Amino acid sequence: MKIHRGVRGAGATLVIIIAIGWLSGWFEKKIPPGEIVATENLSSAEPQTVSAERIQEPAFEWASGTVRSARRTTVAARILARIETVNVVAGDDVAAGDVLVTLDARDLNARVAQVRESLKAAEAQRDLAQSELDRADALLKRGTGTRQRYDRAHSTLKVSKAEVDRLKQSLSETQTALSYTQIVAPVAGRVIDRLAEPGDTVSPGQPLLRLYDPAALRVEAPVRESLAVHLSVGDTLRVEVSALDQTVMGPIDEIVPFADSGARTLLIKVRMPSNIRLYAGLFARIAIPAGDQERILIPQ
Repeated sequence: MKIHRGVRGAGATLVIIIAIGWLSGWFEKKIPPGEIVATENLSSAEPQTVSAERIQEPAFEWASGTVRSARRTTVAARILARIETVNVVAGDDVAAGDVLVTLDARDLNARVAQVRESLKAAEAQRDLAQSELDRADALLKRGTGTRQRYDRAHSTLKVSKAEVDRLKQSLSETQTALSYTQIVAPVAGRVIDRLAEPGDTVSPGQPLLRLYDPAALRVEAPVRESLAVHLSVGDTLRVEVSALDQTVMGPIDEIVPFADSGARTLLIKVRMPSNIRLYAGLFARIAIPAGDQERILIPQ
């Protein structure tokens, strides 16, 4: 039994040694050290020479930015009401004055009608007070009326006129509030966000839609302050929009006079031409002049 165990142990050891040797490359043919002479004939052709050219050319540093519109508008509600209809969706082009959202106007219509009726009654009271004043004045002049009656009629007329003026102001305010139920586009533009749906109850100041003017697009990019300080409004820069595979030239519209203390950059805004197809939010790069660089050109 012990002999068999010894034989099995020796066999296992031998297998392990063979495996290590195979992994170490003992059984592969090796190239002996020394020089190896190439068996193929070397080309006898003379090597060709070319002239390299050293040139100076402008250097550029690319600044990554985003296409944005110079005119962005948020359309918001001005009264508390329920939305009846929303007439646009994202991507629609609208003109100034187009009705975008209609709010429930039943309560305000009732208020307008009520104030109008009150105004009619107040005007009737004013006319009656005017007639009473004219009568009291005529009687006073003939000596058959009293000064007290005249003063009372005069006072009643002043109160009636004040009430008419108050109701006219109230009617104007109510009609103005009624006009807020028709939310129109303040400027021409393109809808990019629809933030409310029919049936929603909106409060004053709540955003409903967002618009931008597609004719006023520009690229806004942070530029390293050491380069930005050498730029001026009106300078023309090269802009690359990779999504559209287009490269255009545009003037600097604005340089924000405030440096980001963390990134040490200034925000540069370059106006884009209106004759190319662009969308707000696209990625773009601006080539910023960074002095001159030396290059060596070798013929291909």
